[in-house]
Amino acid sequence: MKKRTLSALLAGSLLAPCAFSAPLTDVDTLQVSARTLFPPEMKTVGEAAKWLLEPLGYHIVTDYPAPKSAKAILSHPIPTAARMHRTMPVTHALQLLIGQDNTLIVDREHKLITFSKGVML
Repeated sequence: MKKRTLSALLAGSLLAPCAFSAPLTDVDTLQVSARTLFPPEMKTVGEAAKWLLEPLGYHIVTDYPAPKSAKAILSHPIPTAARMHRTMPVTHALQLLIGQDNTLIVDREHKLITFSKGVML
């Protein structure tokens, strides 16, 4: 009995790494749910966007090659609708911050984000 148990444990320990050797799929961190519970001292869209993106390793770009309108969008006050406490994907929270009439531009490879005035198709 001991020999069988020992053999089973040995076989299991040799086969276990094979079961887990498949590569993991990449997770789109911008689709992870976040709570829109911004600290009260945050006043601008830029501060709130940075607060959402920093833990994910993303950086906001406002200088060239970003659109000229990016700085203006980020300087707006946080909309009342975005201050409501709820849970949603980060991209939805960002869109709520910048407004439906503006566009979120994402470079996932370099983890960069910027914003543009108007809707881009």
